Amino acid sequence: MEQEFLLRFLEIGAIDLKGDDTKLEKLRSTAKDLSATLRKSPSKTTSFTMVATDPNVAATDPTIEEAMAFLRKQWETVAYAFSARPVGILRAILLDAIVQAARSDDAIAVAFVNTARNALSHAETSDEAEIWRDAIGEIETKVDARAEIEWATPEMITVDPLQYTPPAPVSTDYEAPTVDQSALRENIFSAAGPWGTNNPNPYQSSQSQHWAPEFANKMSVAIAEVLNEMAEGLAPAPVDLSGPLSTLAKAVTAHVDKALSSFSGATAGLQRRTNLLWWKEALYSPSAHASYLDLPPFEASALMALDLHQQVPTYSPASVSAFLREAIRCLPIEKEEGQYNGERDVASLVYDARTTAFMQPFRTLAAQYAPEPTGRGTLLSLIGHPRDSGAIEATTLRDLCGVDASSKMTPSEWGTYLFRELQSARAISGSPTKRVKKN
Repeated sequence: MEQEFLLRFLEIGAIDLKGDDTKLEKLRSTAKDLSATLRKSPSKTTSFTMVATDPNVAATDPTIEEAMAFLRKQWETVAYAFSARPVGILRAILLDAIVQAARSDDAIAVAFVNTARNALSHAETSDEAEIWRDAIGEIETKVDARAEIEWATPEMITVDPLQYTPPAPVSTDYEAPTVDQSALRENIFSAAGPWGTNNPNPYQSSQSQHWAPEFANKMSVAIAEVLNEMAEGLAPAPVDLSGPLSTLAKAVTAHVDKALSSFSGATAGLQRRTNLLWWKEALYSPSAHASYLDLPPFEASALMALDLHQQVPTYSPASVSAFLREAIRCLPIEKEEGQYNGERDVASLVYDARTTAFMQPFRTLAAQYAPEPTGRGTLLSLIGHPRDSGAIEATTLRDLCGVDASSKMTPSEWGTYLFRELQSARAISGSPTKRVKKN
């Protein structure tokens, strides 16, 4: 039975409705309405998730405003029921709505899982940790099941038998030729002597020297004409094989194409894994046309996130993020003035991502995926739309992305964070990757 995460917040005391089931039904209806809206506009998944994960989100955030408007439709007096805007209730409603939508839409599921894993690493949700763990676990299991289809390599490839139906035999009315015995008898009788009516033999058998040759001539003609007529009747009718052979050729071609397609699909997962291993060993960036080893570690990790994102499909198992983390750990960590430089604050990382020349390919894709920042959103919005080259204020960074400017990240954490944002953004951006909905 599917969990109702709205009730989970009630169970831990994060929501207090004082046992009023009527109010609970209003919250359920609001969650259902928000879920329907999210299915119509999957691009809202990121902001919905980031707001739901942050207990400290501003009460004036646009997503909070939207959720409050939906709640007012079901509960007109809600503003009078609480001394301040019920952010905790709205967050619970948002999570329930997201999970409902993610259960029926694979793209929303991808965006939710990647965004939630990033956001929760910078949110204070210790009291809600088990709820979020269960929500992410359920949807991530669903995403992994979908990803297995695209990444699997079966032990055996099965091709269906050739589908070809031979044409039905052509039935023709056949009448075997017969000898007209009466006519043949008349011809033989005429050949035997002068008494016949059909070109008679003028000689009688007593005149053997003349009769025999004439008889032979006339008899051979009479019998030959009959046999020739029979032979003409036995001649086979012409058969046109072009149609059946053309149909057979098309069936064989379709069968071969299907077999090759099955082979290609079956080996795609193996080929993808092989390419990723080659990429990890080469440590070469196709987007920057340079070795990751020749770049600063944090720029290299961001570009590794970009390059991996472009090599894998939207529906990828959770282990791909772990693969990226281990690949980034292959990079050498620099030291400056004898100090360990394995971590940097988020503010400086975002600043470099918005200004460094090597990050231009990343900024280009980020601008395609994410709109300009308005309310709670992703780092992609800030990176892809640098209105100026100045540093972003700490309060602005926190309000827009839910991350403290002073938060520290290692290269592997930075790259993994950006990779999840890219995967999430592609899933809901209306990209060529086809989204799959389940009714």
